[in-house]
Amino acid sequence: MTGDAQRPTASTAPAAFQLALACVTIAAGGVLLGLQVDGTGAWVGTGYASLGTGALVAVVTSLLQAVRAGRVPRDLVSALSAVAGFCGLAFVVAGVLAPGGPWMFFELFVLFWLLARRRTRSDASGPEVTGPSLFLLTLMLLFRLWVTYQGSEHRWQVMSIPLPGLGALPLPFLEPIRRVDLGSFRPEELGFPPTGLDFPLTLVLWAAGFALCASGLWWRVNAAREHENDRIQAVIETLPPLLANLVQKLLPEEHWEGLGLHGLGERPLQKRIEGLVRERLAAAGEFHTALRSLGALPPASGAFAGEIDGALRTYLPPALPPPGVSNRPGDDLQ
Repeated sequence: MTGDAQRPTASTAPAAFQLALACVTIAAGGVLLGLQVDGTGAWVGTGYASLGTGALVAVVTSLLQAVRAGRVPRDLVSALSAVAGFCGLAFVVAGVLAPGGPWMFFELFVLFWLLARRRTRSDASGPEVTGPSLFLLTLMLLFRLWVTYQGSEHRWQVMSIPLPGLGALPLPFLEPIRRVDLGSFRPEELGFPPTGLDFPLTLVLWAAGFALCASGLWWRVNAAREHENDRIQAVIETLPPLLANLVQKLLPEEHWEGLGLHGLGERPLQKRIEGLVRERLAAAGEFHTALRSLGALPPASGAFAGEIDGALRTYLPPALPPPGVSNRPGDDLQ
């Protein structure tokens, strides 16, 4: 293959550039989600335990989504995009999971159920995060931030509810039952640094990291759709210009994903386009035959039927002349 064939064209370069920016955004978000600020103002890591859990969720959901979609990367750009999607999903899950406690297992169960679901047709190879998944991940991030805030204030429970009436009784032996603690946890479960945690700065880091990862995952899917369209366009442009123009009219770009053209290899893609062109030309031929037969019928009556009949008659082809008679202008003067 020559160097000119490997050089990205003007149509494929923007989509590949968007994918590259999406991957950089995901990487930056992952770095911020893996950092926290200790009591001395130093930046420290959150540890590998949460990242390992996020990677496990990303592996399982990516495999389930890939099996259901039946799609694998077809070029280097798509492969890098899929890897970035996997890393972004692992970063996001690691950044929102509660560090420990029984609620973490419930969160994992919900994440496996929701993230393993995938649309019937997807835009890109690699894991996909939909709107409901992002909403759930946002709620989980808020819960982790709340637990972290409680720990930074040395309150080792998710919530403490005072019991009405008992607080007004001046009886010291009632002190242990004046309040009910919900979701108790231990300091070591949060993975705090030995010098404590600066919660405001850590909040900024985690919120910014989550925003970057979530936006990068969304951007990646949309850029991957454009990259797939560019790849299909490049295959169509191998045809002579007139044929390529006709194929694009028969198969508009906004229908390519619904027609199952995304994710196909080059040869299966060519065969799929050939089959679709044949199907649509056959359907168009049947329609034109029915449209010509409309010219032999009287106009339809009624408001709705009349409007439809008039619209169709606007596109009636010219009537065929009798045998031996030409309908070309000037032939009747000869």
